[in-house]
Amino acid sequence: MSQAPMVEIRSQLQRCLDRFHAGTLSAEDLQAAVDLVDRPATQSILYIQTPTTQPHDIAIGMSIFEEGKDEDGVDENGEFLYRSVKEALQDGWRIVKFPGITPGMDDQNAYGLGFEFVLERWR
Repeated sequence: MSQAPMVEIRSQLQRCLDRFHAGTLSAEDLQAAVDLVDRPATQSILYIQTPTTQPHDIAIGMSIFEEGKDEDGVDENGEFLYRSVKEALQDGWRIVKFPGITPGMDDQNAYGLGFEFVLERWR
């Protein structure tokens, strides 16, 4: 089980414990915890492109595959969902692939294709 669902389960169990101590624990509270354990986890994938291999560097491109949708990774104002890989990590994403440093080449130049981090989270 991944960290995101465990956080939700822990939070629900803490609510149950608090309600138990307050004398207000109900069968519904316990059922909500059971439902969290039984709920199938879904994986989301986040691609973030940066100008360097540093996770704290500013994002210059982004896409996200979440809940069956492939989107650009921008909010309603056209801003990236995360300003950096570091910010995404703080929101519960995990790096599953660091960017490669293999340059592309043509007859005249060696050039990089950008540095892409691949992140995931389970919910």
